[in-house]
Amino acid sequence: MFNDQNNTRAYFLGMLTGTILGGLAALLYAPKSGKELRQDISDKSNELLEDAEKYLTSAKNSASELISEGRKKAESLIDDAKRKVESISHSGESALKTGEDLLNQGKEKLQNETQKLKDAGKSGVSAYNEERNKIKH
Repeated sequence: MFNDQNNTRAYFLGMLTGTILGGLAALLYAPKSGKELRQDISDKSNELLEDAEKYLTSAKNSASELISEGRKKAESLIDDAKRKVESISHSGESALKTGEDLLNQGKEKLQNETQKLKDAGKSGVSAYNEERNKIKH
């Protein structure tokens, strides 16, 4: 980006210098009196200064527009990134909630099945003891 600016600046500076030197050369080689020549040089200088001021004003306006556009694009990118982060965060929270729910359901099911096994084991031991007591008596 800086290289493009330097190239553009160098181009316009060269163009301005060439215009000034070309204008001066044309005035110096024109067959006019000293007073007319000085007036022509003064007029050309004023024209060149006005052109330079117009160019600078135009360049400042263009730079302001580019900066404004850059800011708008940066703000847009930041807003878009924020929305995406919020969306991802929400999705992550939702997935985490679903995972927690599934884990809790799994724990409950495991506890229920463990209790059933304990109860079945107790019933089996009780039935065994009852049968053993019947056989003894």
